[in-house]
Amino acid sequence: MSSSSEKSKNKRPMEADPTSGEEQVQAKKRDPGREEVPAPLPVPAGRPAFFIHPKYLRAKIERDRLAAELVATPKIPTLKGFKPPTYFHTQELLHVREAGTKAALTAAKSLVGISSTVGGKPLKRCSGFWIDWNEESKTGIVLTTAHLIRTKNSPVNIWLGGEEYASHANVTVHLLDGTSAEGELLYYQPHHDLAFVRVIVGQPVQLPSFQEEVKLAQEVFRLGRDNMLDLRITYGRAEYQNPTMYERYHNMYFDCAGGAKDDKEYDIGGPVIDLEGNVVGMSNNSKRESFIPSSIFLKCVDLWKKYEYKYIPRPHLGMTFEAIKLLEPAHVEKIWRMYNVDDGLVVRKVSKGSHAEKFGIQIGDIIECINGKRISTTVELENMLMSICKGSSDILNDANVAIHVSVGLFHTLKRHRTTGELAANVSDLGDVIMA
Repeated sequence: MSSSSEKSKNKRPMEADPTSGEEQVQAKKRDPGREEVPAPLPVPAGRPAFFIHPKYLRAKIERDRLAAELVATPKIPTLKGFKPPTYFHTQELLHVREAGTKAALTAAKSLVGISSTVGGKPLKRCSGFWIDWNEESKTGIVLTTAHLIRTKNSPVNIWLGGEEYASHANVTVHLLDGTSAEGELLYYQPHHDLAFVRVIVGQPVQLPSFQEEVKLAQEVFRLGRDNMLDLRITYGRAEYQNPTMYERYHNMYFDCAGGAKDDKEYDIGGPVIDLEGNVVGMSNNSKRESFIPSSIFLKCVDLWKKYEYKYIPRPHLGMTFEAIKLLEPAHVEKIWRMYNVDDGLVVRKVSKGSHAEKFGIQIGDIIECINGKRISTTVELENMLMSICKGSSDILNDANVAIHVSVGLFHTLKRHRTTGELAANVSDLGDVIMA
């Protein structure tokens, strides 16, 4: 009896566990959202005491299970997530989302990927679009940029020449069904930066619709295909700018409002479209975001067909220009105060030994009109020169042929106007301006 009661006296009472028994029930009542904390896992002997809470362990097991299911899921478009490579579906573009989606999907049916190789080594990858289809021969013609086969850029500026092209390059057209077909490079023209590729296709292709006029600040989309043939859509507005010495003067520009900045090379050669899905240009420079207006390249296509798919004639004036209307307004006002002229093209360079130099044109003079029509931008000038060629009945595929254009000129040093006939050599080569 005594020993039993002594044992009872010596036995120390157990400390209350706040998370067990009655205490645990009371804690649960105080905080209904509280989770039970499981006991720690035993640490194997000889290993570091690294504890993983069972809650996080269960989360990891669930992540692994979902990852395994994703791997096992068939890779088909309806089950595969797709992240747009542009900002097309942002809040800022809500006002054009519906119309733009419809326009892009319509024009995309004529858009293909295109690549080139030289000696088995990749050269360029860009985009292009169908411009012709022959049902009898099952062949289509793709229009793209001459960058496709360019191997060397001008070392100084584009007006001094020096670009090199691999006319023997192998060209591959990447079709929308995921297949590829060998293409034939029919012709390329350095000045307008155009290339035409013919390819045999098993089924008819969809040709795009065109709109020749594109206005300043008009909302447009630039389309392209990446190396997986996924569609790239970039929103912007059409813009006029005076070209730099690294650009020809027939370009308009794409003012990209927060669009994609990566992999723009894929877009080169792709169409620029309006909100109706009509092609209004072709992208041709990723750095300056420039594009050739459809009013110009459509005239080139017509001339190419007129000269049996071998030649696009173009008059060379031997000068470079800057549009007065695209200068700073204060600069325009100063020219007006000095000469009472507020429109036209300022001559920036005159090629040595050219017809323009012999005509008496000097740097700083102003070309006000061509063939009696006022000229406000270099795009207007290029359109007029191509229209002259298109309307000519002469054979213009001879390098020695020259045409004559009427030029209305304001001499800034002499402060007087003259009008005369200026000879212009015709060629499909890039215009070279020698200082």
